[in-house]
Amino acid sequence: MIAISPTWKMYLQGKPEYGMGYQTAFVRLVGGTSELGYIFNGSTFIKFQDLIRASAIDLWLQELGLIAKATSYSIADITLVPRPPESLKGIRSVSMCNESTQLAASSSIQTLASAKQIRASEAAKDAPITLTSSGEIFKRFSAYADDFRITEKKGLKPGTFGTTAKDAEFVKTGSDAVKRYALENKQPANKRFTINPVVYTCLQKGIVQPAYGEPGGGEEVIFVNGTGDNTVTGPDYLPEN
Repeated sequence: MIAISPTWKMYLQGKPEYGMGYQTAFVRLVGGTSELGYIFNGSTFIKFQDLIRASAIDLWLQELGLIAKATSYSIADITLVPRPPESLKGIRSVSMCNESTQLAASSSIQTLASAKQIRASEAAKDAPITLTSSGEIFKRFSAYADDFRITEKKGLKPGTFGTTAKDAEFVKTGSDAVKRYALENKQPANKRFTINPVVYTCLQKGIVQPAYGEPGGGEEVIFVNGTGDNTVTGPDYLPEN
């Protein structure tokens, strides 16, 4: 396991997740070797083969500093791996959905009254983006109380994953979250954040597919542009198991 330096963490904050709570990346070390693995909470990189062997207890002890991390300066470069659109069942790839799109939507209530979707661009005509309605609530499960996808002003970074409040009702423990959302990090994701985005926030929705030895089956939501300030509260804590 390798610690991520603050500089790299700032870089990763502005990049989309691969799934709820993690990013997938090729990391090139100072010595010249490259490793494929996962980055948890922008803080820790673990190689794919090491993750298979690591237990939740090992990861928890490492986060507490009781298992030594490799020095952060050993990382020379990070190349994030984008999630293939075909792996997002029910989620369609988009080319853009920017602030001007949201403003235009806000001023076009009559148009949107008969359709809950907008098209990102002509080039993405088969990639509609769902817009949130007034009062919609979402949840995010994390192994970290200091989840780095949440901004200092309590918003979400662009490309952050979550789930619907309705689907979150099926999750009673942190281990339930790992199973339902097929999380590669086996630490119980028992920190539950609540997300109250403004109306017309751009979303993509889909169903979590089986992965990492977990069944999946939950709903997943991508906040394409993130959310504004003061839209995230929590976390509240669930039992780990």
